[in-house]
Amino acid sequence: MSLIHIIVIVFGLFAISRAYLRYKESKVKLGELLFWTGIWGAAMVFAFFPDTLNWLSDRAGFRRGMDFLIAISVITLFYLVFRIYVKLDETGQDITKIIREIAKSKK
Repeated sequence: MSLIHIIVIVFGLFAISRAYLRYKESKVKLGELLFWTGIWGAAMVFAFFPDTLNWLSDRAGFRRGMDFLIAISVITLFYLVFRIYVKLDETGQDITKIIREIAKSKK
């Protein structure tokens, strides 16, 4: 096992522990905990069993495992950016409602 594999495993365990602690503090929901546990769990599986990534990439039609990993990463990042955008829009609407209520109460 190479140094990068060990680093991925240690960091994956650390990230999962952070997500779990945030869940225990009620700062993230169960779905978010499961999402991040799945992401880091998959990274650790690929570090323990690198041939798994090649097997998955072959099934998905990619020539190399790294191409498959990059494609999945980009898709995941687009999804996360979309979630952030939706949350930011909701927060903006909430702020607008609060400011309108404050303005009405000061009249």
